[in-house]
Amino acid sequence: MIEQLLKQPGFIYEIEGRYYFLGKWICKECTDTNANDCAFMYNMCRRSKEEPDTNMYFQKIRAYCDFALEIPYNPAKIREDLSSILAGLSETASKSLEKQIQNFSEDLEKYCN
Repeated sequence: MIEQLLKQPGFIYEIEGRYYFLGKWICKECTDTNANDCAFMYNMCRRSKEEPDTNMYFQKIRAYCDFALEIPYNPAKIREDLSSILAGLSETASKSLEKQIQNFSEDLEKYCN
């Protein structure tokens, strides 16, 4: 899962009730209420198959991720932090995250190509 995340641009994922920016350039908890609300709405719209709204929230989340990037870029720290988060996941949380990553991959192709 870590290699998959390190190949994708950042996105907000929900893990056990907390939100995280995860991707090849970022790994940190998301404490921005507006960004977390967008992630919640994205998931809700996606489940309801509301395509225009799903796309809108997808694009907003991508923008939040770009603004949350930290300079200087430190790939070793990002990999270390991702490893730490993933190592502590329960089986249920791991399966949920895998599904979210799969959804993101599908939507990245759909909305960005």
